[in-house]
Amino acid sequence: MKRIALILATLTLVGSLSRGGLVGYAATETAPDKFVRTANYYLLSGSALDSAEARRVLPKFDILVLPVEAQVFNRDFFAHARRVNPDIIILAYVVSTSWNDLYWNDSLHARMRQGIQDGWWLTDGFGSRTSNWPGLTLLNLNTPWTDYLAQFTSDEILGTGLWDGVFYDDVGDGVSWVGNVDVDRNGSPDSSTAADTLWRAGYVRLASETRNRVGDQYLILTNGSSRAELAPHVNGRMFEAFPTPWEGHWNGTMQKYLTDETRVRTPQVHIINGGTENTGTFTDYQKVRYGLTSTLLGNGYFGFDFGTTRHNDLWYYDEYDADLGAPINGPSDVLRPGTWPIKQSVWTRDFVGGKVLVNATETDERVRLNGEYEHLRGTQDPTINSGRIVSSVHVGAKDGVILLRTVENITGATYINGSFVRVFNELGTVERNGFFAYNDKAQGSENVITYDTDMDGKLETVVAGRSRVDIYDDDGSLHASFSPYTERYRLGVNLAIADIENDGSVEIVTGTEDGGGPQLRIFNKDGNLIHPGFFAYDTAFRGGVNVAIGDLNGDAIKEIIAGAGVGGGPHVRVFNKDGRVINPGFFAYNPAFRGGVNVASADVNGDGIDDIITGPGAPGGPHVRVFDRDGHLFSEFFAFETNRTNGVEVLATDVDRDGRAEIMGMSEDIFIF
Repeated sequence: MKRIALILATLTLVGSLSRGGLVGYAATETAPDKFVRTANYYLLSGSALDSAEARRVLPKFDILVLPVEAQVFNRDFFAHARRVNPDIIILAYVVSTSWNDLYWNDSLHARMRQGIQDGWWLTDGFGSRTSNWPGLTLLNLNTPWTDYLAQFTSDEILGTGLWDGVFYDDVGDGVSWVGNVDVDRNGSPDSSTAADTLWRAGYVRLASETRNRVGDQYLILTNGSSRAELAPHVNGRMFEAFPTPWEGHWNGTMQKYLTDETRVRTPQVHIINGGTENTGTFTDYQKVRYGLTSTLLGNGYFGFDFGTTRHNDLWYYDEYDADLGAPINGPSDVLRPGTWPIKQSVWTRDFVGGKVLVNATETDERVRLNGEYEHLRGTQDPTINSGRIVSSVHVGAKDGVILLRTVENITGATYINGSFVRVFNELGTVERNGFFAYNDKAQGSENVITYDTDMDGKLETVVAGRSRVDIYDDDGSLHASFSPYTERYRLGVNLAIADIENDGSVEIVTGTEDGGGPQLRIFNKDGNLIHPGFFAYDTAFRGGVNVAIGDLNGDAIKEIIAGAGVGGGPHVRVFNKDGRVINPGFFAYNPAFRGGVNVASADVNGDGIDDIITGPGAPGGPHVRVFDRDGHLFSEFFAFETNRTNGVEVLATDVDRDGRAEIMGMSEDIFIF
């Protein structure tokens, strides 16, 4: 996510700001490659918002809509949510047309109430105050109330620096539905046309005056009107209880949603709020999928809760963690290609990392795909989220499905060409289907890595053979070739690549394989030696040395991680680029084991610090372990069957672009005869 600006010089100023000035977080927008996008419409403050479960779940969402009084009762929650999720957008829930005497007893609403004049209430033709909901009293948008609310929102709410914008609730297309109303304040009932015209003009005044006061530094959303006259002033709206008859069911709602995205202010922020229709059946996963996949036909955010009578749920679904990457195109009709505007049919949209399908018809459909895709893996509805690889998919009526592109290539980490790879999260849960990793620049069993070695945004391929390392440009031509340990050496080369010093230049670190001394050497992107190297273990040892690179302390300077080769103990050591021992090391497995230890490094738990991943050499089992830099064990699991005794090679890279690297275990059985 990109935050357009930060008005605060330091976070410590947030809590000490006086009222009346617009300071704080600037308007935000989610990164263009962040899909799925989620929202939670959570209208409880106080102890509910401070509960352990709320503090655990709510920061996971991309957008939160919270009651404005949270700035009084739950000030610490804002800092907590932003620590957990620095990209989160938090909007203040503000009612635009009514007053709640039953529940608004906090100091903020008390200050707001003091400024409301008697002449600002909406009355009927007999001078009596009106209501549109039990316990609520309506205010008249055809009064200075709109200017007052805009100023109060700017100064007293957004001026705290806690919020990223305002969410004006109860923004509709008219007020005549309430009944006998006197919007023009002439002492007699208005016609429906006159009342609604004045009411809509009041909404525009509220939105435009708020925008004039806050500029583009804050988001303004409504719930919810799609009228064109509001569009120049707002960033989007919510579609509550999707899909609803008052918005035109699925057809009408989707047409408004997709049209609104083309005409509101940037950044465009629309929220599709699905729900159980006030039944509480949170396990209706089909309804969740239907709403979410419909949302993904545009660029909006999706949330799912109880319904129109309650918005305080902490429900979180398997699909929310899917990472589709950036959209490739817009929605297209599967059954009637070229159809527009959107209407009930089967629709699809392609993303860099996958595809979504939504069936808005009354009948089940089978869709043939343009290649193989992978179902999500989940526990809530495993019949759908099964991880299966498919070339066609059944989509039920009023249902949808998210599919991922199959993993076929590994970037940013060294792997054994032609090996079978299994993909796990940091706890050992299978994340994606296994696959054979292959690059046609390398022969089977050679070490290969694709990496942007010249920092031009394109991937080069580096192949380590028995003696030589070849560097291929992104166009496939051979850029450079070198022999790290002279041409006479023919025992195999290990390698790792990274910008060690964070200076914009990439280093290639090499190690020897079985039979070689444990010498690490450092070359630049062109294969020129820039450091003569050092021995990670005793110079007499002849089992080789495995190598990885990672930033183990979060200082942006990377360390070199060594693992003893064949015949050595499972000893992991950490060095700086000059070969100075930073950490004397630790034994990843039983010190008496003599199969050596394979190493990899990446941030597998999303804390911003790279971890050390290990796998034993033969005759060890496929036992993967994850450590911090000091050798403290974080997790462990078996990448393959526990009775295997060929050890396990490991690597780690962010396959699904979610900021956490996946751990991969490689099987070399196909190379053993």
